[in-house]
Amino acid sequence: MYEEKKAYLNKYLMQERIILDAKELAAKNPQRKNEYERRISDAYRLREEIEQKIDGMEDAVLSELLCQKYVLGRTLEEIGYILNYSKRHTERLHIKALEKFKL
Repeated sequence: MYEEKKAYLNKYLMQERIILDAKELAAKNPQRKNEYERRISDAYRLREEIEQKIDGMEDAVLSELLCQKYVLGRTLEEIGYILNYSKRHTERLHIKALEKFKL
């Protein structure tokens, strides 16, 4: 049920690798620089879109949880420590955040 939302949110961190690889490829292949710059631009655009959707959530705690998890790449255990919640409660909040997150 939430797999589609998780897959979308997980794209955020993958974009960093795409950006770094495209920059390296652009330096090695100047004749294809425009193609790589387009990849970089698309990656930044997707990251911005994900950030805006997370920031647009009504519940600040749920928004922060998604930011910590999918933008900063922290585990639910680490997030629980940061938010001062048990791991189990953080897991419940994560499910709630995914429910409320709009694609």
